[in-house]
Amino acid sequence: MLVVCLWLPVQAAWATHIVGGELQLTLKDSRSYTYTLALNLYFDVINGQTGAEDASVNVSIFSRRTNQLMRVVTMPRVSRELVPYTNPACVNEQLVTRLIRYEEDISLGPDSYGDAGGYYAVWERCCRNNIIVNIQDPQGAGNSFYLEFPAVTAAGRPFGNSSPVFTMPKGDYACVNRPFVFEFGATDADGDELRYSLVTPFTGYSTAAAPRPPAAPGPYPTVRWARGISLNNVIPGPQPLQVNPRTGQLRFTANRTGLYVFSVRCEEFRAGAKIGEVRRDFQLLVVDCPSNDPPVAQLRERGKRENYKEGEVLQLRATQTDRCMDLLLTDANNRENVQVRIRPLNFPANVVTINPASGTIRDSRDTLRSQLCWSACAASEPGKPYEFEVILQDDGCPLPLADTLRVKLVVEPTPNRQPAIRTTLPDNTVLVLEGNTLNFNVIGTDPDNDQITVEAFGRGFDLRQLGMAFTTGNGRGTVTTPFVWQPPCDRVREGQEYLVDFVVTDRSCPNILRRDTVTVRLRYQLKPNQQPEVTTTLPGNAATLEPNQLVQFNVIGTDPDNNTIVVKAAGRGFSLEEAGMQFRDNATGVGRLTEPFTWTPRCEALQLKADGIFVVDFVLQDNTCAPNRTDTVSVQLTVKDREYVIPVDSIPNVFTPNGDQWNETFEIFKFLPPDNCADEFVKLEICNRWGKVVFASTSRERVWTGFGFPSGVYYYVVQYRKATYRGTVSVLQ
Repeated sequence: MLVVCLWLPVQAAWATHIVGGELQLTLKDSRSYTYTLALNLYFDVINGQTGAEDASVNVSIFSRRTNQLMRVVTMPRVSRELVPYTNPACVNEQLVTRLIRYEEDISLGPDSYGDAGGYYAVWERCCRNNIIVNIQDPQGAGNSFYLEFPAVTAAGRPFGNSSPVFTMPKGDYACVNRPFVFEFGATDADGDELRYSLVTPFTGYSTAAAPRPPAAPGPYPTVRWARGISLNNVIPGPQPLQVNPRTGQLRFTANRTGLYVFSVRCEEFRAGAKIGEVRRDFQLLVVDCPSNDPPVAQLRERGKRENYKEGEVLQLRATQTDRCMDLLLTDANNRENVQVRIRPLNFPANVVTINPASGTIRDSRDTLRSQLCWSACAASEPGKPYEFEVILQDDGCPLPLADTLRVKLVVEPTPNRQPAIRTTLPDNTVLVLEGNTLNFNVIGTDPDNDQITVEAFGRGFDLRQLGMAFTTGNGRGTVTTPFVWQPPCDRVREGQEYLVDFVVTDRSCPNILRRDTVTVRLRYQLKPNQQPEVTTTLPGNAATLEPNQLVQFNVIGTDPDNNTIVVKAAGRGFSLEEAGMQFRDNATGVGRLTEPFTWTPRCEALQLKADGIFVVDFVLQDNTCAPNRTDTVSVQLTVKDREYVIPVDSIPNVFTPNGDQWNETFEIFKFLPPDNCADEFVKLEICNRWGKVVFASTSRERVWTGFGFPSGVYYYVVQYRKATYRGTVSVLQ
């Protein structure tokens, strides 16, 4: 309820523009101790000057225990918006207030803001409106907005807290000698307890000569009340200004006009201890308003000549087809626009309507007629009649006047027969054999052709988890929905009874649901099963191999019941893929399957198994749920590296390249062992007696002819990766 001076001359900008406001501190990120510090300033648009709107403000933060200045925060203006009114037409553009918000994100680290005594923030600015009537020297009195907040840590842990946030007040004014109610409370994001009280506003240290004083610690001077004014009658009258200590709501009835300033303190408590407070300064204008009479609402039952009298109990019988009553709305004033509404006190609002809900009453002889109608779903409980208020409100200024008619009404429920539900499953009991699929329909009906819903619920289990398929059905009169069950053998138990409840609900009246239930009993049974068998064509299911030697055989699965079977292969302690084994996993057949296995081990395979023993398990499984549904055969493949020894004593030590076709070349390679995984041939070199290489080869296939070399003794060197062998050979020409 922001007010400025109606019908009064404009004063200097420094003396008239501030209506009120408050500080606000909001936790933004508890991990980084980041907060948003804000100032909400209510500005008199009519009497203030644009130049009086500061582009930024300085807010000072002090330690409560030591009054030490912690920092000064400069906050820019971030938003401007007009304050709303209960009835904008009442102000006739002569009362305009703007909310100006300043804010800045700040860090309050625990090293600096961990004092258990807490801290306070303050902003000072001069001056107040010079026509304020309840304080002395208003144009010389400054404004001091004040906020207290706790330390950011408690007992070594972060203490998250945001200050209370006052709701935006409406920009209305009050009328002399009329009761006035003003919502002035706050909310708290932390759920802390809030307590409200009236306090004397701070004037601080700002003056007309120094409207923006430098930061100064408290305690701060307060305004001086005018003669006859105190904290007990800030706005004097038969009911002086009061604040509800729990809600912050303001009430008063003033007996004199004027502009009144006041301050409301909102204290926040956590676990019974006060942790902070915020003060909102504000001012209200009381004017001499034109007289206005409240409207009058009367209720009359159809077919009767007398109006309802409070205290009576009306009755709406189930047999009544006309479920409406007449509202007769009058007002002693001319051309009053009125609105009428129902406030239910003990029943849902959707069972009653008003038509029309608004209109114009031309004069005191005019009656606006409206209808109050009850839906077919309306039904009061035995011994508990409906209680409601008919509230008629005009558009008077500054606040609408209202008439409230309290009514009691017994409403008998309209006839509504219960829906029914059934299934096409005989006796609603069935034994489902393994491998079979159960199908039946669920049928819900309503004798009144109402809207119904058919649902299914498993007792203690979820339908989908046990392979049951059912979709909720909706419709009018009759709804048919199929139920399908394909029991998954890994999730159901043989012999256990599964109960499924099917429920039909008549939803024509959401507040009075009528239902019927049918329960289906389901059991599951395994069918007889003979164990499948898996074999291989590998003799003895074992083989010994050398590297690069191929092994292949077939894996054969059979099932005496001709069931679908699947075979899987797994290596013990190794991966078939890493070893290079070829087998189609999850091969499937009906009754019988044959799947080949091939493997050519490489030297790398010996790195997977140091002992060279590779065991492969072939597991065959049928598609039943029987305990004897699997069979396994294991194959052992042993990989042994080739052993080699260079038979130096067997290598010829003489050859005769003389053209007689006998012993013509030195063929050492015939006597060298083949390569294996442990070692392999690198090269051969032959040198004369002076150490000169006369022949060299990296191929195992080349021979030395000795052609062109003189007779004599030559030396050879056979080099493998890990070993070297030497010897001599004689050439005889």
